[in-house]
Amino acid sequence: MIATLRQGVRRLLVASLAAVTYVTAVEAQQRGGRDVEVDRVVGVVGKHPILLSEVLEAINFARSRGLQVPQDSAAQVALAREFLNSIIDKEVLIAVAKEYKIEVTEVDVAAAVDQQVDGARKQFQSEQQFRQALQQEGFGTPEEYRKKAIESAIRDEQQRRAIDSLRAKGRLAPANITEREVEEAFQRLKRDLPPRPELVAFRQVVVEPTPSAASVERARSLADSLRLALEAGADFDSLARRFSEDPGSAVKGGDLDWQRRGVMVPEFERMMFALQPNRISPLVKTTYGFHVIRVDRVRAAEVRARHILIKPSIDTADVRLARERADSMRALWVGGASFDTLVARFHDADEERAIPDGFPRDSLPAEYRVALKGVAERGVSAVFAIPDPMSGYNKWAVAQVLAIKPPGEYTLAENQERIRKQLREEKSIRRTLDNLRREMYVSLRL
Repeated sequence: MIATLRQGVRRLLVASLAAVTYVTAVEAQQRGGRDVEVDRVVGVVGKHPILLSEVLEAINFARSRGLQVPQDSAAQVALAREFLNSIIDKEVLIAVAKEYKIEVTEVDVAAAVDQQVDGARKQFQSEQQFRQALQQEGFGTPEEYRKKAIESAIRDEQQRRAIDSLRAKGRLAPANITEREVEEAFQRLKRDLPPRPELVAFRQVVVEPTPSAASVERARSLADSLRLALEAGADFDSLARRFSEDPGSAVKGGDLDWQRRGVMVPEFERMMFALQPNRISPLVKTTYGFHVIRVDRVRAAEVRARHILIKPSIDTADVRLARERADSMRALWVGGASFDTLVARFHDADEERAIPDGFPRDSLPAEYRVALKGVAERGVSAVFAIPDPMSGYNKWAVAQVLAIKPPGEYTLAENQERIRKQLREEKSIRRTLDNLRREMYVSLRL
């Protein structure tokens, strides 16, 4: 995605990469002395050509994020080849996305791009300064900048989904990581890391307010009336935008995009994969509320569905009862009840059960910083409130401190498995891309 503009961003000097064009021109003249155009094809993936101007544009975007371009011409050519290879990798994944008929639209990325553009705009004192910076950087108007950001975001999402599809189909190449690779990666990482802050590891039980029986019945009745209206021919998009309480999909007419198994809650997933396209489901009850589902399209191991969610409402009486349950739960915990028993009886499944590896104390949400302050290892906090932005009410939590790690240097032992997993993922993707390159027609001409 196009990088966010920073305050004081400077004019990009395309001329600083003139050596790349110069060296290319010299090489061509040595081969035959013919006139050389500045722009030319420097790579091909399948039938898709990659131009030198695309490589230079990618380098310029990287420069706006702080990339230092080397001064000597040989290093500049090497840099251009590095960026060309990156572009080829992306085009290979785009070809995979086309093969799997992966569709990404502007609607899918618009919210993230608008947030990006707004973030860039806020770094300037006025709209005029923002526009001037865009022009100086070669991005054109804010509208042109957004258009390019949309195009880039769509391609990025296509590539991400292509990798997900390759993984789901078992096409990611296996990769083994040695202890030496982990150690070397840690040493590289360690050089750039500040000292480790104090960490606190804890586990928790979170009690959520539950709606009354009357509220549940009202939600069920509304959802059922919407289901009947849809069966009678009402427009799903319009009803979802008006009634659905799932903010992520309601603005898109209930569209959930392409989904695979293992993502949705079990009750929802079973109905989604059993439903015939364009049929309206019976009511589906989950922990979130009542759903009406329609599957729009089906393909191998995926469905594209939309839904309407109606939630039972929560009131202050429900919140008060939840607090009382949390008080009772804490008393049981302090009295010796097992954590697993309390989780099974009281815990909100949407909340984390534990942070066993520790979390920087200073970076904890304010509610946790206050609640865990002064709590010793194996100690249990008082009941404290967690704001729930979805309902507008509080949940109630009790946490037990498992360990407190004082500030110090990061160790390999603390990060070994995380680094190993990351390296395995990176090597697997690299090997897969290399295999795909061999399967496709790929040509480098720089």
